[in-house]
Amino acid sequence: MNAPPVRVLVVDDEPDICFLLSSLLQRQGLMCTSAHTLASARELLGAGAFDVVFLDIYLPDGRGYTTLAESIHRSGAKIVAMSAVDNEREHAMRHGVDLFIAKPFEQRAILTGLHELGLIP
Repeated sequence: MNAPPVRVLVVDDEPDICFLLSSLLQRQGLMCTSAHTLASARELLGAGAFDVVFLDIYLPDGRGYTTLAESIHRSGAKIVAMSAVDNEREHAMRHGVDLFIAKPFEQRAILTGLHELGLIP
């Protein structure tokens, strides 16, 4: 019997980033949903379960990891923080982020990170 697909929430205010990341992940067999604000991400998190959340740090309505990290971890999901500001890495990790990916991201970094988190083979 096949395992259910990994459920991913991609939260980024740039629609192109959501599209590119979702396309990459869907090619790996993951099931993706996108949100462009913290408010819409909060709503989606309340409505369904996700295995991993790709979370942009700087969103129009706040900092991703400081606002959502605790509730995401309570749900059992892993957090992959994304930012073009590399000095955010340390702050994000202190807030319980499981993985930090610098933008612009490389496909290999995303796939290696998901493998290290045990989400893909």
